[in-house]
Amino acid sequence: MVPAATAAPAPRAVPKAAPAPRATTVTRTAAATPSVQRSGATPAAAPAGAPLPADAESPTQLDELARRLVTPLSRLLRAELRADRERVGRLRDHGR
Repeated sequence: MVPAATAAPAPRAVPKAAPAPRATTVTRTAAATPSVQRSGATPAAAPAGAPLPADAESPTQLDELARRLVTPLSRLLRAELRADRERVGRLRDHGR
């Protein structure tokens, strides 16, 4: 015998989803760069007894700095070029 009325299943309690975090909008403005105007006249030379500015480098110091930076910069450049080739799907430079 089949019962005349079947009991409806009890409704389940559905947990509410946590509200989505609010999006943060960031607006960036370009920093104002001072414009420099140079005249045709050369600046006056510093007096012989005046010390050089702290950021002045001698040519030998600049050469030494360049030699120290060549290896790390070339390594970074090669890695970036390799990543670009992998992204495009060309792992080797054929014909170059």
